[in-house]
Amino acid sequence: MRKRRLGDLLREHGRVDELQLRAALGFHNKWGVPLGQVVVDMGFCTAQQVLEVLATQLQLPVVDLDAELLDARLVELLPVRVAETHRVVPLRVEGPRDSVLVVATPAPACLPGFDEVALATGKVRVVPLLATDAAISRAIERLYYPHLVGAQRPVEPIPLPEADEHLPLVTDRTEYLMQDRLMAGGVPTSTEQGGLPVMVPLTEERPAHARLTEPELASVAVAPEPVVEPEPEVWVYGWGIKATDGLLELLAGENLRARVARTEDVLRASARAVVLSPLRSIESVKRRGIRARLLLAGRTHEQERALALGAETFLTGPLRSDLLIRAVREQVQAGLLALRRVG
Repeated sequence: MRKRRLGDLLREHGRVDELQLRAALGFHNKWGVPLGQVVVDMGFCTAQQVLEVLATQLQLPVVDLDAELLDARLVELLPVRVAETHRVVPLRVEGPRDSVLVVATPAPACLPGFDEVALATGKVRVVPLLATDAAISRAIERLYYPHLVGAQRPVEPIPLPEADEHLPLVTDRTEYLMQDRLMAGGVPTSTEQGGLPVMVPLTEERPAHARLTEPELASVAVAPEPVVEPEPEVWVYGWGIKATDGLLELLAGENLRARVARTEDVLRASARAVVLSPLRSIESVKRRGIRARLLLAGRTHEQERALALGAETFLTGPLRSDLLIRAVREQVQAGLLALRRVG
């Protein structure tokens, strides 16, 4: 029997309508992003809703990891390196002589990965249950890093957008301008005309009696040339609003000049500048050529992709502030040294 396509299942379950599915498929076909991730990023449905539909497609049960009581003894059975690499959380052992390991994994389940999990644990069989990727990340931290959970950490982790379905990526000028307004606490001023938002003009037209005459216009002093800000040491690109705000505050607190970047800023950045970005935000831009030093963040298994893109440094989440600042300073210093050598 032929496996049914995820798009058809999403539509049948009422998670997306026909127009939403076409839009998501267009993005999926153009960029190769998994369809389940696309519908979440576009806000058509939640990661949990996609997971429930995928469970129907894969005929696998779903587990609520946040409500699951994790067994600390399984840390010795499944090493953290294997758990993080293959994105699995050991839940329990069962069967004759405890020969079966039950794990939670994000969809789609990776069968070759289960073979490696079975080899590392010495189990005959690995049985998967499905969970959201964000829940997998939280469970790995609870199980393998219990000393960090609920503690007053000296440095707070910065969530990656891959682990937060509600953080939109900022990749073009319009989104950048909207984001700038939102971070500043402002609301774009607009009116409604025919059901469509229309920006209110910055100034109103003056009445005829109040307009300047030609001689008066000629006597008005010429405005000074705008001051061109120097290029920042760090361009912050492709994060969501919450993460961007946190990164800018963190970098400013360390006396590092940082600004939010548009795609055109990243493309124009000099070879000494540092671009701090999630891996998936920079992949399409990289094809157009980037001279700046790339400091990319992503999941553990994405490191090879990041290095292939020319990343100088790769960080995995949740990001620790002290490690992030250290990496940024190293790249800023390396950019300055390279500039001096060239000069």
